[in-house]
Amino acid sequence: MASLTATATSPAQERNDEAPDSKIALLAFSSLTIHGLASREGKHVPFVLHRSISFPSRRFTAVGPVPCDEMEGWDAMPLPVGKPHLELELGRCLGNGRIGFVYVARVIAVLDKPGGAPITDLPVELSTELVLKFVRPTNCRSLARESWFYERLSEAEGFQGAVVPLCYGFFTASTTSMHPPLPAPLKIKPWINKRGKHVPVDFSEAQREYGDELPDDIPYNEYRDDGRTCRTESPWCEWRPDPKNPVLGVLVLEKLGKAYSHEVFETDRKSREDVVDLIDDLSAAAVKHHDFKFNNVVRARTKVVCPRHGYAHRWRVIDFDQSERWAKTLAIDDDYFSKILRYQFIESNYNDFPVTFWMSLGY
Repeated sequence: MASLTATATSPAQERNDEAPDSKIALLAFSSLTIHGLASREGKHVPFVLHRSISFPSRRFTAVGPVPCDEMEGWDAMPLPVGKPHLELELGRCLGNGRIGFVYVARVIAVLDKPGGAPITDLPVELSTELVLKFVRPTNCRSLARESWFYERLSEAEGFQGAVVPLCYGFFTASTTSMHPPLPAPLKIKPWINKRGKHVPVDFSEAQREYGDELPDDIPYNEYRDDGRTCRTESPWCEWRPDPKNPVLGVLVLEKLGKAYSHEVFETDRKSREDVVDLIDDLSAAAVKHHDFKFNNVVRARTKVVCPRHGYAHRWRVIDFDQSERWAKTLAIDDDYFSKILRYQFIESNYNDFPVTFWMSLGY
């Protein structure tokens, strides 16, 4: 099985390092240390993670077995090798969801390498606080898939930082030392609930067959491979959690504000237009969110002009672990999905937003 993390420089990675990518958030860091994340016998232990490869998806389609030769843009992004090291201090928990837990983190320093010299003139945008999305040990594939969607929603094309949060990458590390027979197991803070109970590090018997299932794991007619090998050759394709060696995965994101609310919907008509424009933006990238609801739309903290709409969106879309992507070059799919999304969120009456958008509020 191929490595999940950056450990050596391949020819593709060498080309990646030579490219003018220093201003792209996703390519800015090769590793990070999180202080306050792990402890052993009551003492904090600095925890180091390295960039990990994302997990490509099959193509989503509405037209059955029609082939498509669109290959470009489906591979996982090459891992940034030899890039700076990010030092963070874990802060408060912001919430939890289906696959993991969200924390705020304070930026302590940026170093030229782990344990190296500080860098003061970092070219990428980096605020003093970031958001860390930790995954449960059983759901690393889902977070690897979400990372792939952030790669598809690139900063260069005006998506990251304008439509979705800036993403600084997906990082993983082994946590072998947290389990016996070692005498002092390592405790991972996001994996311990308020009662002191640890989250499961393996699938239950009922989950064992399907595990961390993603929408394209069962290739019905709406998912196609079309000769692409990037998914089947990915180390995440057949990955399953190892209870003797749990993997900790974290997605590092720009910190945003409060989630969209029914109160804002009722009192701020401009926000409704903004939300449907965001759906239009995702459609422009051939992305169907598949879990688009009020708490996955979050207030922006920066004003970045969207190149498709000519103004700065006041909101950002998050949580792409269940998302799907179709091929822009296949007109029959691109026209169909774009029209469906526009009908559901743009051309329908604003007072009749799809029920699923308000589902978590009971509307």
